[in-house]
Amino acid sequence: MHPGDTPRFEAKHSFFIGIDSDGTAFDSMEIKQKSVFLPVAVQLWNLHAVQKPFYEIAEFINLYSVHRGVNRFQALAMALERLARHPDVIAQRVDLPDYFALKTFVLSGRALSAGSLADYNKALGSPFLSQVVEWSKRSDERYAQVTRDEGNPPYPLVREALSRAAENADIMIVSSSSHEALIQDWGDTHLLPFITLVAGQEMGNKAAQLKFALQGASRRERTLMIGDALGDLDAARANNVMFYPIIPGREKQSWELFLNEALHRFFQLTYAGDYEQRLLGEFMTVLRPDEVWLTA
Repeated sequence: MHPGDTPRFEAKHSFFIGIDSDGTAFDSMEIKQKSVFLPVAVQLWNLHAVQKPFYEIAEFINLYSVHRGVNRFQALAMALERLARHPDVIAQRVDLPDYFALKTFVLSGRALSAGSLADYNKALGSPFLSQVVEWSKRSDERYAQVTRDEGNPPYPLVREALSRAAENADIMIVSSSSHEALIQDWGDTHLLPFITLVAGQEMGNKAAQLKFALQGASRRERTLMIGDALGDLDAARANNVMFYPIIPGREKQSWELFLNEALHRFFQLTYAGDYEQRLLGEFMTVLRPDEVWLTA
C-alpha cells in the first residue's frame, strides 16, 4: 500500500476483531529490536561508543516498559532523548544526532510512516530526518532478510484461534508496522486467508485504524481488539471497544485462554464486564513504568 492509498473495508459479519502483529500474533518483538532496528541505528549514526546504554534504553522502551509496541519513529526519538541524558554519554561527551526534528514530527499528528516522514521533510531538508527515512528503509530490508533466513512463525494456537474467529467475525490487522512487513509476515505463514483487511502505519496510528474499520458504527459488545501493549489498549479505549490482552511472557497461555474461553464469551456477548476487567488487571501488572532504567 502506498502513502495516501485508502483500502476498502466492507463488513461481512456483525462481529469485528482487530489484532496487533508483533508481540501479539508473532514472536518478533525481540528480533526486530535486537537484530534489526538497533544495529542498523548504531551503524548509521556511529553509536558504537555508546552501544551498551543505547541498547539498554531502546530495549527497555520497546520491550519491557509501558511504551512496548510504540511506533518505530516515536521509539527512536524517545531512545535518543533518554540516551542524551545517560551518565555515560554525558561523561564521554558523545556527539548524538539532533533528535528534535524527529520529536516534532512524531508530535505533528501525521501518519508515522517512512513515506509520511519523507513528505514532511521535503520543506525542511533535514539531513537527520533523511537518515531516519533511510534507517526505516534499511530496517525493513534487514527484517525481510532475517525472517527469510530464520523464519517468523506465529505463537502456538494463533492459527487455530484465527480460523475459529473468522467463522463469525471480520478480522483486521491493526499495527504500527509497515504494510509491506505485515504482508510478508502474515503471507509467509499463510495467515492472510483469515484476514479481512491489513492496515499498518500508513493508515495512521492504531486508534485511527480501528476508527476507519468501525466507520462510526457503535457496536462495542461486538468489537474486540487483541494486543500485547498499552498502545493496543489505548486504541481500543479510544474507540470504546473491548480489549483482550496477550500478556508478554505468557503468550502461549494467553492464546490458549482466548481459543478455549474468551472467544466463546465474545461471541456469546458475555466478555465485557468482570471477565474483561480481570484480564486487564493481570495485563497491567506486567509492563514497567517509564524511566525505570535510570535507577535499575
